[in-house]
Amino acid sequence: MRYLLFFLSFVYFNGYSQFGPQKIISTEPQLPVAVFSVDIDSDGKIDVLSASRSENNIAWYRNLDGYGTFSSLNLIGLFSEAKSIYAEDLDNDGDMDVLATSSLLDKVVWFENLDGLGNFSSLKQIAGNAEGAFSAIAVDMDGDGDNDVVSASDVSGLAWYENLDGNGNFSATKIIDNDISNSRSVVAADLDGDGDLDVVSNGIAPNTVRIFWYENLDGLGNFGSLRVIRDFSVYANMLFVADADGDGDMDVFSASNGDDEIAWQENLDGLGNFGAKNIITSSLPTAFAVYAADLDNDGDMDVLATSIETFGGEVVWFENVDGLGSFGGKQTITTEVQSPRSVITADIDNDGDMDVIGSSQNDNKIAWYENYTILGVEENETNNFKVYPNPTKGLVFIGSKTENIVSAIIFDVLGKKVIQQNGNIQQLDISALRSGIYFLHLVTDNGDFVQKIIKE
Repeated sequence: MRYLLFFLSFVYFNGYSQFGPQKIISTEPQLPVAVFSVDIDSDGKIDVLSASRSENNIAWYRNLDGYGTFSSLNLIGLFSEAKSIYAEDLDNDGDMDVLATSSLLDKVVWFENLDGLGNFSSLKQIAGNAEGAFSAIAVDMDGDGDNDVVSASDVSGLAWYENLDGNGNFSATKIIDNDISNSRSVVAADLDGDGDLDVVSNGIAPNTVRIFWYENLDGLGNFGSLRVIRDFSVYANMLFVADADGDGDMDVFSASNGDDEIAWQENLDGLGNFGAKNIITSSLPTAFAVYAADLDNDGDMDVLATSIETFGGEVVWFENVDGLGSFGGKQTITTEVQSPRSVITADIDNDGDMDVIGSSQNDNKIAWYENYTILGVEENETNNFKVYPNPTKGLVFIGSKTENIVSAIIFDVLGKKVIQQNGNIQQLDISALRSGIYFLHLVTDNGDFVQKIIKE
């Protein structure tokens, strides 16, 4: 087996990352513009989804062996000029449903995962009046425990749709701001540290190219007025939110194709007051996509980006060299792409590091790149730790006679931090997490240790 079902030896992660050659997932979709990764068929392996502008628009690819061998295209639905794809449990049945947008049809829709195995319903419309609908995400906007939907549109701006009953029946459009245009990227994050999700987006507002955010005033989805993060001289195409400088609050990353720039904006006080831009690079031709993840297993957020050309481009990454938001030079992952418009990370091959998945529109390609992170493996001969039970249904106990634990962090297979506790931890409760594979990262006085754990 790829992992043991009993106590696993800890490994110490040395921070270095490089990527292997391109591995084709599929060339079946026509003009793929977006990818997403999640376990669609509930088998514990990370699958891949795609949205395409033409033919086989919304589709998924099964990770057959957990090592990155994928099935052929599984069609979810036909949806003309699809622009984005996202997966989340919209009907509270424990499996991943699929959310998509179409700028041509002005629609935000979802497809129900009927059996948790990747057999989907026909299209279910959330909104039919989102003019130029470009992207959508599913998050709990009103704090009632189910996933609502937020959309960004070229013409009608930002809106959200309340999941009225937790079963995927949505409200009419709730406008966040319809006085903006060319809003194509939307992210939800707690920017002001008050425990609810705010909304970050881009666009022209009203005559200035900007990135901006809206405060969720009461945690119920009533939003304040536009708050400027940064004005641009050219359009900022895509955004991402993550903690760039390790201070515990959410910063904002941006890609702007007009000036070839990838940058981040610091959340100065954890209250959503932002500083001047920090340029990661200003020489990435037609910079298009941006994404942040820990690519070298050193505990901080590195940056992925794409450069697009009609018949070329590249996928690149930048190392966060000090954990404080100082980034190294460009490191190329691949140039075997034509107009790569989407890039994400996930642990495709179940080896504990973040691989890269991308779509390139003009060569009809979905592909992934294995992360060859170099690991210094030290067997714990003195049994420094005992982590049990593993697998577990809820509680994880951590015992050590020799190590002082400073903090315990659990990451999912997409690299998202889902639990953190500080201090000399003796147990963690992961009962609220979905079944699957997670990574327990223990920070001690003598170094960092990582162990794979399984939630039943």
